[in-house]
Amino acid sequence: MPYIVVDAGHGGWDNGAQFFGVREKDINLRVATKVTNRLRQIGFTVTQLRTDDTDIGNASARGRQIAQLSPDFAVSIHCNSSGGAGLLSGAELIVPLRKSVARFEYYTRSSLSRLNNFRMIYSRASGTGLIYERFINPDTIRFTTTYDINDYYGIIREAWNNGGVAVDLVEMFYLDNEADLYTFLNQEDQYVEAIVYGLSRAFNMNYDRGIDGHPSHFATTPKTYYRVVCGTYSNFEEAKAVQQRLSNEYAEVWVQPVETNSDKVST
Repeated sequence: MPYIVVDAGHGGWDNGAQFFGVREKDINLRVATKVTNRLRQIGFTVTQLRTDDTDIGNASARGRQIAQLSPDFAVSIHCNSSGGAGLLSGAELIVPLRKSVARFEYYTRSSLSRLNNFRMIYSRASGTGLIYERFINPDTIRFTTTYDINDYYGIIREAWNNGGVAVDLVEMFYLDNEADLYTFLNQEDQYVEAIVYGLSRAFNMNYDRGIDGHPSHFATTPKTYYRVVCGTYSNFEEAKAVQQRLSNEYAEVWVQPVETNSDKVST
């Protein structure tokens, strides 16, 4: 059976990206755990590197851990950010520069594209920091070009250099883009299934398919969800009271800090 390592990015003291009261490390762990469980149901052998909110080492250390485990493939689950500006949107896959076979990327791109915007598949070089967008030949399902260059990202570089193991970073969406976040929160399990589907197709494992030919566990058309704001309150207790009233009717109601104007605060 195929052996996969699943890494939940960040953890412990390292929150990763953090916006709108949501921490990347928590999302990564939740999704990685679901991916692990689903892969095992299908028949994969799986090791999940981080199974709770602990620090298991930096990216390079994780890459070396993966190399020691000698899996057939590894995925590291992440959320992206554009420094808080929220200008970018969608999923990305970051792959080793030397990787040639692109089956996981080909099928995962297809499934993620049905959930939200998909930006690109790329690699980044160590030293120069140059980004190489990677393109897939649909006839051979292989990357059109490979590069004999060390990778920038430690988990990718160390897993490859120490054991020839390919690790893909799966950047599911941009956490600092509010529309991306709410789109994800409303279809989290479909993101899980998109990754599971990509791995299943890459390793020729059986996957439950819907009658229309698409995986039955995730949406077949893109969805964007929109937030409705009911009001802004200077008193936290008032905001919580409104939240409680709305919670009786709606499943997801958030109280979220918006702005603090220190110039107008009395001293």
